[in-house]
Amino acid sequence: MDDSKKKPIMIAVILVCLGVAGAVTFLRSGGGGGTIDDISEDKTTWVICMNPKCKATYEMGEKAYYKAVQERMDPRALSTPALICEKCGEPSVYKAVKCANPECGNVFRAGSVPNDFADRCPKCGKSETEETRKRRQQGG
Repeated sequence: MDDSKKKPIMIAVILVCLGVAGAVTFLRSGGGGGTIDDISEDKTTWVICMNPKCKATYEMGEKAYYKAVQERMDPRALSTPALICEKCGEPSVYKAVKCANPECGNVFRAGSVPNDFADRCPKCGKSETEETRKRRQQGG
């Protein structure tokens, strides 16, 4: 085949490849962000009261958590607002993480261990993120 016929075919192949790559990227990303209403009613999240006199930990519906945050959000704020604790009634509740170590089960605020994985337990030292990365590196 002469060069004048190869060039349009090569351009067409490149364009098809770019289109397929774009479609795959769009589909893998979910096509955009969801809303709070898209969160299942069954899904829960851990929260912790940072009031030193209380320190309650409990699960609450994830949808309810984000709706409460949205209601209390100040557009000028740089951080997530505290929610009202169901035990002490103070605005001192934040999203938390439960330790992945079943023997520990500590509930703590994400990032409690400075300069480390956000899910590193300050009590036993376990991090599920670290374990997952190790398994991936080992091919598992």
